[in-house]
Amino acid sequence: MAKVSEIGQMDTLVELRSCVITSGVQGEVVYNFTPFRRVWAKVQRDVSEMVDDYNLEGSHSYLLTIYKVPTLTTRWRVIMASQEYEITNIVDDERLSPLMTLSIHAIDGITNG
Repeated sequence: MAKVSEIGQMDTLVELRSCVITSGVQGEVVYNFTPFRRVWAKVQRDVSEMVDDYNLEGSHSYLLTIYKVPTLTTRWRVIMASQEYEITNIVDDERLSPLMTLSIHAIDGITNG
């Protein structure tokens, strides 16, 4: 995973939004995202390619290395450069390391200004 050898590598400020799940008026599931914390992150671009219906498609995602947040789950959201991202994977770099790596993917059509 992404190792951070110097604190200066964590140069991008991102916002973490926690997810609270409630029930709506008709019993539907409602996801509410509230700002939790702004953190510094090391950002690495990750491009994955796949073949779908005989077409080559590329998916852009990012790897963020941040200090560990114990309550963070994959239901949370990340706001980076006014774009909302979903968390697809969380990896603890090492058990005793203070860092964790998030794989995030852009949510199409949703922007926050």
